[in-house]
Amino acid sequence: MALEENLILLCLICHKIVDSQEVAYPVELLQSWKSSHETRISNAFGARSFDRREEARRVLESLLRQNRATFEAFGPYSVSSWNPLSDAVEIWATRVREVIIPNNRMILRLLDSNMHLLSPVETMVLERFRIHVDEFERKHVFGAISSSVPQFPEEMNELLS
Repeated sequence: MALEENLILLCLICHKIVDSQEVAYPVELLQSWKSSHETRISNAFGARSFDRREEARRVLESLLRQNRATFEAFGPYSVSSWNPLSDAVEIWATRVREVIIPNNRMILRLLDSNMHLLSPVETMVLERFRIHVDEFERKHVFGAISSSVPQFPEEMNELLS
């Protein structure tokens, strides 16, 4: 058993209570608490594992739809971006950080948690998306200048279909 499997974090008071009353708090109970907590945290951050492709697809579609709408409204090819009086460039920079980057990370967590549902071809699409996400963040968060940020792989729109 790895050390982290036998670790549960408690506040000082709860730690003293649990340690002093081993009969009331058996190992099985503590493990069930830990498992339940890890599941809640995992679900809260979009890392839920699904049994069926359709379930994962619904979550994926929602995130991709939000990103697409943001890109079309404010992205570098939007109608607004060509208007010199528009604030689309500033809005795009904000939306990248507030919407697209967090959604991209949720998409990666979702797909990593559901690798068992992906075909080998879809796994390669995921890895191309991962490269896109990493380079996109390097550009928009860290200001890395690169003319070779890989484009969003359009096959992502069909993943898990």
